[in-house]
Amino acid sequence: MNEDPTDDDIDRFSAETGHCPDCGEEIWDEAWQCPHCDAVVEGRVLRDRPDPAGRLVSKRAVLVLAGGLVLLLLLLQIR
Repeated sequence: MNEDPTDDDIDRFSAETGHCPDCGEEIWDEAWQCPHCDAVVEGRVLRDRPDPAGRLVSKRAVLVLAGGLVLLLLLLQIR
């Protein structure tokens, strides 16, 4: 089941859409979770599309990087 808005819906309700602060995709302004990246966006929906070059690193990327670093340190301790 595809729950994404259609292009017609976006045109009709364009004043009621914003952008996900994490991935920048267009979402409903009352959304609690982004359907594109699954980030919880309740109360954080942006009116203007975020600048991709100025975006902060996502929490998911930080967690993956930290997990990889911990794994690397564990592997170094075994040797």
